[in-house]
Amino acid sequence: MRHFSSKISNFFAQVGISDDLLVAEVPKSPSCASPGDFLFFQYSPKYKRDVGSKGNTWRIVLMVQPIVKQAGTGNLLLTGYELPDSGGYTPDSLLTLYNNKELPEDSYRTFILNPPYVVSPLYRIQRS
Repeated sequence: MRHFSSKISNFFAQVGISDDLLVAEVPKSPSCASPGDFLFFQYSPKYKRDVGSKGNTWRIVLMVQPIVKQAGTGNLLLTGYELPDSGGYTPDSLLTLYNNKELPEDSYRTFILNPPYVVSPLYRIQRS
């Protein structure tokens, strides 16, 4: 069994994943996920002040279209809604919010997949 941060473990408990059988490591490429999938990864923002003194932090993201796109700078960009650290949500309730266009705009994020930003593998929570 792999060991993830307490944030990821708490999310697993909240959505009913009792072990990591539903978690798969995926490539950092356009084939990493589909809209509506959940990815998590460790991210190191360019400016450390964005996360205070914590440095690298685990992010849980609900994927939206486009999943991954090529930037003019040559970087691969990953787009989605970053989930809050806590809340009474489930994958189904989040997908309903996404489909009804009710997710808060301020949680929409673009992440740079190239090093040194994503510092862990990408993991996808597989749909059952």
